[in-house]
Amino acid sequence: MAKPHNLAAALLLLTASSTPVAPSLSAQVPTRVSSDVLCAECVITIDTVLTLGGLEGEGMEAIHETLTIVIDARERILIANSVHPRIYVFDMAGRFLRTVGREGEGPGEYHRISHINAGPRYIHVFEFHRGRTLLDHDFEFVRRDLFPGQINQVFVTDSEVAAFSSWIPTPDADGYSLHLLAPSGELESFGDGASGYRTRALGGAVVTGDGASLWSIEWLSTRMTRWDLLPKPAPVRIWERTVDEWERHDRGPSSDPIPSNTGAMIDESGLWIVWREPDTGWAGRPSDESRRNAGRVQDNYDNWVELLDPATGRTLARYFDNGGFLITFVPGSRYLVAYHETEAGVPYIHLLEPRLTRGPGDQR
Repeated sequence: MAKPHNLAAALLLLTASSTPVAPSLSAQVPTRVSSDVLCAECVITIDTVLTLGGLEGEGMEAIHETLTIVIDARERILIANSVHPRIYVFDMAGRFLRTVGREGEGPGEYHRISHINAGPRYIHVFEFHRGRTLLDHDFEFVRRDLFPGQINQVFVTDSEVAAFSSWIPTPDADGYSLHLLAPSGELESFGDGASGYRTRALGGAVVTGDGASLWSIEWLSTRMTRWDLLPKPAPVRIWERTVDEWERHDRGPSSDPIPSNTGAMIDESGLWIVWREPDTGWAGRPSDESRRNAGRVQDNYDNWVELLDPATGRTLARYFDNGGFLITFVPGSRYLVAYHETEAGVPYIHLLEPRLTRGPGDQR
């Protein structure tokens, strides 16, 4: 069999063996890196591309702080949330087109959608502890693959392999940190295989990739892992980032809100990460205080967008925002999505495009 030369071809070979054989994550020694900005003159700017929301008009019940969003191969905006068991479809001008699905147990029916993504051929719909449904781009049902686990972030390759890092409580997947789900429904897991992964990072990780590697950024820590895909997926580099804004917050089991990584994207500029921390107004509050009930969601968090060098894990540029609620990067695009409520409680989302302007101090 010829050796594959890109991510899509590599992942198509993963079903050749049903036994995870990748090196143990525990065998990798993390490299601690500072989050000091390497290029003081490099600036990240954020431009608003589209605003969608309000209380009137069809489809506005899609706009919710728990939403999941993707731009598909036909340049449609697909939105779902954990409240309504359907997908809302808009065009790139923000015009509502239709809904897809309904509540139920049958093909194309849902209970609680946790993540939606899209590849060249299929739309991938994940549910809380119900696995994945594949739809074609005409929204026709293709197949359903049932398995337990809460899947909140997925990277879909050109070959329609879904890569994610979450706790999957099955004998073949429990404890492993990277899972690859083929369009045929075959699931393979790679990594440590020790149950310590589940206790260390119950929330899982954000996963993104390029033509040869994947990066997983754990939600609730500053740990980042690069996985090479050939000849078998294996963790080849782990970074522990030292981020002062992250470390100053309590991250105990009763802490809420807490720092968390929420999205990632890789492009020609580098590895982009969006993460948030509790708003500075929470400093000194008891950790067991019910913070989520205190005002609008954007008032609880400060947001960061960072651009990293994917080879070294070092920070190239940083952007700070304390006026909104950055949810994640939108799959199928270069956009961020931000949620916002007015003083009257009217919900909106904004598609935002980050751009980097390099200065003479760029040391790459």
